[in-house]
Order: sequence, then structure tokens, then C-alpha cells
Amino acid sequence: MAKLRNKSHTDYKTDELSSLWAAIREGERESLSELFFVSYSWLFNYGYKIVPEAAFVKDAIQELFLTLWEQRESINEAKSVRAYLFSSLRRIIFRRLEKKKNRTRRNHTYEENVFKEIYNVEELMIHFETKQERKKELTQALQSLSKRQKEAIYLKFYNGLSNDEIARVMQINTQSVYNHVSKAIHSMQEFIK
Repeated sequence: MAKLRNKSHTDYKTDELSSLWAAIREGERESLSELFFVSYSWLFNYGYKIVPEAAFVKDAIQELFLTLWEQRESINEAKSVRAYLFSSLRRIIFRRLEKKKNRTRRNHTYEENVFKEIYNVEELMIHFETKQERKKELTQALQSLSKRQKEAIYLKFYNGLSNDEIARVMQINTQSVYNHVSKAIHSMQEFIK
């Protein structure tokens, strides 16, 4: 596997990630290191949205890659490496939360903290190409979204996942993803006229 590390992690294409994945399944430790390097920042950002504790998220990412290496011979080919990693990290984080707290407390923490501040206003302005006077409208629009809508919007527009990939990460069906994204966009349009 050729070294790709001189590229920015955002420059990796789906087929390059798939090549790294295949090499890991064949036992190439260097490819595991490369995938870790490529995916660390977006995995950390996603994990930190779920649990805003840096050490907790770093440990979960380490566990993900350790498990990936240990089970390399039995893992399947991934349709989307990014979606697989997001989904796996999400499962690890929730499993660790469950060990740390009882189920009720974990759900409460999820509802209170997940995606509370999914984007800052500057990121939204760049993303939606709005003008300065729309800051207040954007803030109100974001606050109007449900937790699931915020999560779907975050995965779709800031991580570039397809609706099928988002469905796998959020463990819902594809139609529900369409509904969350559509309702979120419609809701935001109500505030931004």
C-alpha cells in the first residue's frame, strides 16, 4: 500500500479508504496506522459531539482500532469505511457509557448533551452562505431542530455521509433519514426567509 500520509485527511477518497480497509483485512499493520491517521480527527469530532470528554473519546477511538486489528480476519468488506467507523465508534461510546452509568442516566445525558451545539454560527454561515444579519435566524433555526435532526444534518453536511450511511450510523432506516433531513431543512427554512 503506497503511503498516502502526505495528503490531508479530508483529501482521501472512498476508494482509497476501501483500499486501506482491504489491506488491513489482509494483515497490513501499516494500513491500520494510515487509516487511524486519516480518520482520527473526524472520529474525534463526532465522538466529542456525543460525549464532550476528550479522554473518553480518545479511549473509545483506541478501542475501535484495537478491535479492528484483533478482528481483522473476521471483519467483512465495508460498503462505506467512514460509515462503518462512525457506527462502530458510536456503539463503543454507548457501551462505555452504559458501563459507566445506568441506562436511564445514559439516555438523559444523550438527550441533554448530544449535538447541543452542533455548529457554531460561523460554520453555518459558511455552509449555508448566509449574510451577517441572519446569525440570529440561524441560531433560532438550529435550536428548533430535534436531537436526531441535528445528528442527521451533522453527519450529512459536515461529514458527507449518504442517507444510507447515516441510516447505518444512527441505526434507523433510510426513510427515517430522509424524513429527519427533510424536516430539519424545512424547519430551518421557516426561520430563514
